[in-house]
Amino acid sequence: MPDIELSGFLETLRLALRLNPALYVRLQNDAQGLGYAALIVVLAGVSESLGQSVVLFLNRVRPRRFVLALSITTVSHIVGYFLWTLTIWSVGSWLTQTEQPWRAVAVVVGLAYAPQIFAFFELTPYLGNLIWGILSLWSMIAIVVALGYGLGMESWQALLVSSLGWILMQTLRRTVGRPILHLRTLLQRRVAGVPLTIRETDVSGLRRHPMHDWYKQLAARRRSVRLMPVRKKRQSSPEQTHVHRVE
Repeated sequence: MPDIELSGFLETLRLALRLNPALYVRLQNDAQGLGYAALIVVLAGVSESLGQSVVLFLNRVRPRRFVLALSITTVSHIVGYFLWTLTIWSVGSWLTQTEQPWRAVAVVVGLAYAPQIFAFFELTPYLGNLIWGILSLWSMIAIVVALGYGLGMESWQALLVSSLGWILMQTLRRTVGRPILHLRTLLQRRVAGVPLTIRETDVSGLRRHPMHDWYKQLAARRRSVRLMPVRKKRQSSPEQTHVHRVE
């Protein structure tokens, strides 16, 4: 496999999106590899949080709280990356009977997040669900290629590791991970400052409408949400402030 020259992060991102096998071999032990992988994960998290911003918009979340709520989604995405890396590392070491270097696994898994940078386009009217499906398939192929070339696994091993890892992640989310997910939801609602009456499933339904009708549906759903009044601190009057007890 021919070696490649990387001129910077943008070139790395381009090759990661093209699923270039030489990239995973080149960066798994490179000093900049982990930094590039981490940056891709952060950008993917920001894109995903922006993709979910329509939920906050429909619930009429105020600007400052809007940014804080998006930050929680981004941080949650980064935590998910660490858990996904740990899962792949554990399953891969068990299946291949060889302990894979943690750093190499973190690099190749992070590079496989590159397709998720386009998660923002899941907001696209009518085509949003199709784009979500394409990105999911693209990401699955990316992780298989990354494990195959980056960690030297056979194709069937890479496919089996990624499949078992995904099953394990879903099992953990539905068992021991439920309290953590519930805590994240409560934190998001607390930061938003308003009841999140419109959820992601409602947005998925809106995306099925044709483009000329989508914005009308969006505006109608937003108008249906009650705007919470701003709470003002109660100020005491001068008479109340200087009341003295009369004996």
